[in-house]
Amino acid sequence: MANTTISNAFISVNDIVNNFIISYTGPGKIIPDSKRTEIIFHARRCLQEFAYETLKSQFIEETNSVATNQTYDLPSDFVAVIKVTVTTAGPTTTLLTESTTTPPAAGKFYIDFIAKTIRYGTAGNIVLTYLSNALTTDESAAIPKLAEEAMYSCMVYAILANRENTNPNTLQRLLIEKTDKLEKAKSRLVFTNFS
Repeated sequence: MANTTISNAFISVNDIVNNFIISYTGPGKIIPDSKRTEIIFHARRCLQEFAYETLKSQFIEETNSVATNQTYDLPSDFVAVIKVTVTTAGPTTTLLTESTTTPPAAGKFYIDFIAKTIRYGTAGNIVLTYLSNALTTDESAAIPKLAEEAMYSCMVYAILANRENTNPNTLQRLLIEKTDKLEKAKSRLVFTNFS
């Protein structure tokens, strides 16, 4: 099950899979029989196909007991920071702002994109919320709800395209629908501020 805390603007891949099973599979539906593993496989493939410029996937990485100016490797699917929060020994939670200094001052962080590392200027428990390039197998990924319908269209097309005896006219219609919904999702996400 997904354990990522998701804002109202995002939905987890796990929820996408569950919703897809309810809405698109079963007797009398477009996909009469499908296993959950097949649906998960095609959901992951659709994420990879859409890539980060279309479906900016959100992940959360928690690092406990970070010392000041300690360096950590960025996740392999990291693209950009949404926010960084620090919980110190006291009851305060701090929102860090990006810094260009090395080492970063207190309350700041520095990302070295060449070395793929991040350095924090504040000690405490760090939570990095970042955008992913969606090349992942983790079901806790969160994608924008604005692209949810495009995901479903991609999954329907992918599942039926890999089956024998699917009507070619149906596949053509599903491909056009997938492409149309993907273009709509792209245009809706262009001006979306995820912070």
